[in-house]
Amino acid sequence: MRGNGRTTTRRMRPDESSIRDLHRETTVCYSYMCPFAYGCAEKSSRPAQVLTRRCMRYQPEAIRITPGLSDQALDILARQRDYGVLLNPATTAILDRHRPNGPLRK
Repeated sequence: MRGNGRTTTRRMRPDESSIRDLHRETTVCYSYMCPFAYGCAEKSSRPAQVLTRRCMRYQPEAIRITPGLSDQALDILARQRDYGVLLNPATTAILDRHRPNGPLRK
């Protein structure tokens, strides 16, 4: 912070920042392929520009959620199961929970 000579370790929310939108760093979010999408507030059904400060991939390890399987990975595994490929019982259990009717995208 300016003025008082002290610095802060608290991360500012993007709407609190005085930096204009033109100068903020963004990234393109493909939530369908992202392993952090299950816990992300910025995900959308289409690719979108997201502030880097809000993207879970760029958060410090201390506050980042544990990555999981992306929707794309689940769809690939569900498609393999539909084709008759033998899968590990643990994988089948995950698919039964998340993709009981097959892949989302055909």
